Amino acid sequence: MNIYRTLSITYYIGMALVLFGVLMRLMDTPNAVYVFSIGTLFMIGIRAYNRIVGRPENLRIFTILLVSSLFFAPAAWAMYTGRKYWILFVFIAAILDGYASFRRIRR
Repeated sequence: MNIYRTLSITYYIGMALVLFGVLMRLMDTPNAVYVFSIGTLFMIGIRAYNRIVGRPENLRIFTILLVSSLFFAPAAWAMYTGRKYWILFVFIAAILDGYASFRRIRR
């Protein structure tokens, strides 16, 4: 298996863990913050890697995606401390991801 396939699988696992962490938190499951945090670490790592090794013409898009994933870190902290505004950080990340999805990544 090549490195890009491994990175893609890791990225999808991270996205799924973030989604499950949000759903678990909405259902008040006790370990939701840990699932969300592990997914956040995967997403930040893969997006930072893409930002570092990506093509120069895609640098702007990869930067937006990295900043978007960095908003999950304060969301995880807010979940851990029991704050109710964790959803705002997830909402901001979703808006940035939505914006980046309309940009075209050149291959």
